[in-house]
Amino acid sequence: MNPSVKFLLILIVSIELTFILNYQINVVVTIVAGIYLVLSKLSWKRYLLLIVMPILPVLGAWTSFTTFGSHDMAIIMMTRIVAYIFLGAAFSFTTDMTLLLDTLEQKFRVPTTFVYGLRGALSFVPRVKQEIQTIRTAALMRDESLTFYSPQLFFKAILVSLRWSTRLAEAMASHGFTENAERTHFKTIVIKKRDWTMAISLLVILQCIIIYL
Repeated sequence: MNPSVKFLLILIVSIELTFILNYQINVVVTIVAGIYLVLSKLSWKRYLLLIVMPILPVLGAWTSFTTFGSHDMAIIMMTRIVAYIFLGAAFSFTTDMTLLLDTLEQKFRVPTTFVYGLRGALSFVPRVKQEIQTIRTAALMRDESLTFYSPQLFFKAILVSLRWSTRLAEAMASHGFTENAERTHFKTIVIKKRDWTMAISLLVILQCIIIYL
């Protein structure tokens, strides 16, 4: 499914869950999202993260709503939290962000400057991790230990990122990038009819389940 269509589908379902006070709907959505994640064949670390991540928010919802609310509302909020986490994972764990940004630019008229800025930020992520490790190693050579929450570590990483962003802007300008100008594309994004058909079908099925339950 095209990433933009998947995003719209998950967004609509998430908004609907906000206004539905029925734990059975939350369970159904969680199961469907879970099946999709299993079929996506993710790494075992991500499946483990899906199991561990809901524990604290679910316990918090159970404690607060059973103490200050009702037992039924506690169950609804617990299942809603799990449903939201699984929906978010169904999008973030299985989506090609570059393809999503290309689709937003070509099909939804998102400004090119915004799209290329995000693409640049995504490309910086592995380099930032490597730079942080380099900074920590250099600090150890001076007999200084920088933890992940050390202000000095973040300050140096920000300075490096600012230098990279300047170089990226200069490189884009030298390659002919002009803000708000019409652009051609090496790869043209096409949203297939089956993507819309699948998304609309799932929404219709969800509405039928909501009415039935």
